[in-house]
Amino acid sequence: MKRLLITLLFPLSVSAQQQIKTKANLESVTIYNNGAQMNHKGKVNLPAGTSEVVINNISGKVNENSIQVGVSAGVTILAVQFNRDFLNTDTANPEIKRLTDSLKIINTELTKTKNAKTIEEQTLVLLDENRKSGGTNTGTNVAELIKLTEYYRTKSTEVRNSITALAATEEKQNQKLSALQQQIAELRNNPNQQLGQLVLQLMAKENTDASYNVSYVTPNANWLASYDIKAINTADPLAVVYKAAITQNTGLDWKKVKLSLSTGNPNYNITAPTLNPWFVSYNQPQIRIRGFASPVAEEKMLNEIVTTGYGKAKKDDITSSVSTINNYTSVNETQLGVTFDIDIPYDVNSDNKPHTVAFKEYDVPAKYKYYAVPRLGSDAYLLADVTNWERLNLQAGNANIIFEGTYTGKSFINPANILDTLSLSMGKDKKIIITREKQEDFSSTKFIGSNKKQAFTYLIKIRNTKKEAIELSLKDQYPLSTQSDIETELLESSGAEINKETGMLSWNLKIAPNETKTIKLSYSVKAPKGRVIAGL
Repeated sequence: MKRLLITLLFPLSVSAQQQIKTKANLESVTIYNNGAQMNHKGKVNLPAGTSEVVINNISGKVNENSIQVGVSAGVTILAVQFNRDFLNTDTANPEIKRLTDSLKIINTELTKTKNAKTIEEQTLVLLDENRKSGGTNTGTNVAELIKLTEYYRTKSTEVRNSITALAATEEKQNQKLSALQQQIAELRNNPNQQLGQLVLQLMAKENTDASYNVSYVTPNANWLASYDIKAINTADPLAVVYKAAITQNTGLDWKKVKLSLSTGNPNYNITAPTLNPWFVSYNQPQIRIRGFASPVAEEKMLNEIVTTGYGKAKKDDITSSVSTINNYTSVNETQLGVTFDIDIPYDVNSDNKPHTVAFKEYDVPAKYKYYAVPRLGSDAYLLADVTNWERLNLQAGNANIIFEGTYTGKSFINPANILDTLSLSMGKDKKIIITREKQEDFSSTKFIGSNKKQAFTYLIKIRNTKKEAIELSLKDQYPLSTQSDIETELLESSGAEINKETGMLSWNLKIAPNETKTIKLSYSVKAPKGRVIAGL
């Protein structure tokens, strides 16, 4: 196949030759976090010589510089032009077609109703004329007149009721007709439903059935990652279901299309930044001259290039779970990102609404432990610590946490903020009871000269009512001072690991079933008598 990268789209000259129209089939789409590359294929019969070929069924929202066209051997591409296609939008949109068909049916029914109403109105006129004719006939006796009057009364009532019913039906049909017309107009004016077309100038050496392919980038599509993280119990691995919320308003519905999800992006500006000499001087009043950017503006003009490396997962670390999802998804890693190729055709309408697709599932070994911060709350949280998490090729996204078959809440995974271990909160465990009480008997206030020294003592109790032993990471803290005349001192920490720079205290506890552990925390604050200390 010959390929031509169109960097400039040449206008086509007006030609007297007949256009050849063809419809390109959308085969596959590679979706980025911001944009998508759409790939079409098709066939067209070309006569010898130069032909103008119109390729329909193209997205109406295209980065024209990204258009690439390939044709069979023996065919030369002379020019390419992209146009908006306003004529074929109705036929390409199944919703418009459905509404148009309904509109035809309603119009037919409305015509029948109007015809029936007209006939009944003419019948009523005929009855009135016959009544007048009968009244002027001197040969009519009383008995016949009574019969005629009764017939007129009955038939007139019947016809008038029929006219009233038909008028009500006509009004309803008119309302439905107006609603359909309004809905069709809204869809036709919908920016999410707009097709495009390519006009090619091709030259063939002889009559040939030529194959062609078209690819281009559209900015009107994206995908966002999300996850379902499931744990049956603390003994089994985590099941991580990787999902994508795909949104597109390219103007073209994707029907039975193979999708690829890429963590990269089609950067339109890929020029590497250049550093210029950096001069410093004494501060002087800034003189603003039109046409020159300020130093701050120049700094903002620099583009950062971020490269992320990905490693291959070891089989004994992370394995794909037994799932039909994984049978149809392959992972391809490059220097610029990761692509998930899904070998299942999907439908994604151009409606600017998220369509969720589950495309990969992993079984991930995790180490479970409990975590609690009694100073902030009495709950114990079950954490699942995952190492080698970077091998999952995660993207930032929301995670639904499901533990022991129960939805426990939502979390957020941001790989940019994770270090060596990914800790996932699986929920609160009410079977671990934690209290933190101030011990008034061991808390005091003393006056030493011009200073006041306050001592604070807290008793932290942790009771494990579960049937199995647990590991608990407990955190607390003591205050630090930023003022020279305020002194703080840690008096008792029950063997905690102490970070003197942050005032953080850590305990790693192992608690047997039905066991209660007690931790004593005591600290003092010394400050001038007249000073009110905030935060105690």
